[in-house]
Amino acid sequence: MPYQLIIREEADLEIIEDYNYYQSKSPGLGERFISELLKRYEEIANHPEHYSFIDERKIIRDVKLKHFPYLVVYEFYNNMVIVYSVFNGYKNPAKKI
Repeated sequence: MPYQLIIREEADLEIIEDYNYYQSKSPGLGERFISELLKRYEEIANHPEHYSFIDERKIIRDVKLKHFPYLVVYEFYNNMVIVYSVFNGYKNPAKKI
C-alpha cells in the first residue's frame, strides 16, 4: 500500500522554476523532467524506506533522479511521505535540507 505523498509548497515552487528552465532550453525537456520526477514520487510513495538517510538523526532521506541532477529530499512516518525539496545537485549542497 502506498504512503500518502505530501509535497511542501517550497518543493512545488522549485519544481515549477526547474520545469520552466528546462522548457526554455529545449521544448519537451521540462516534460521529461516532470515525468521522471513523477516516477520517482511513485517509487518513494511505495517504498520510502529503500533510500538513504542524510541527517544524523536518521529522519531525512534523499534519492536522485536518474537523468537529471536533482535530489528529492523527504521524510516518512506513519502513513505519510513529506517531500521538502527537489534540489538541484549542482547548487550549494548545504541548502539541501
